[in-house]
Amino acid sequence: MEKSAHMVGLMVSAGLVCCLAACMGDLVYRPEKKIAPVVPTVAEMNPHLPPVPDAAANNATLAGIDTAGSGIRDDVHIWIYANYTTNVKRTILMTMAKAMQDVMAAPPRTAEEAKGLDQSYRDAAMMLKIVRGLQQSEATEMERLIYAQTVNTPERLKAYLQYSLLLGGDTIRR
Repeated sequence: MEKSAHMVGLMVSAGLVCCLAACMGDLVYRPEKKIAPVVPTVAEMNPHLPPVPDAAANNATLAGIDTAGSGIRDDVHIWIYANYTTNVKRTILMTMAKAMQDVMAAPPRTAEEAKGLDQSYRDAAMMLKIVRGLQQSEATEMERLIYAQTVNTPERLKAYLQYSLLLGGDTIRR
């Protein structure tokens, strides 16, 4: 009997300890919810960037939306600043984007006009290939990506292909 009374006492004590631990909270481990750090957007890091344009309105025309007046579509401008942090790369990519945007904004009608636009692009692409510390494969990939960002609708592709035909078809970029 003494043994069973002792067992009952232990069980009651264990039950009380569990109840107290559950009620007190501090004695029970509860992992804290981690709050995600606030990551500033590209626009917050660089307040001189244009606002993100409405995609439908931006893609409704060949030229798209250029609220910054830089001669480069706002979405391409933002993309360059979001993906590249050095001023050298940004400047070169902005020059390349401007040359491609000129093809979209005022498609050339003659081979001479097309050659002038192409020379601006090739000059910038050449500068990209000589950036210190940049591998040739990285420069080629950056060139491909700026093309993909700029020629991103069927209408823009058509305008670009017409421009390429004026140059003899040797400007197709991949």
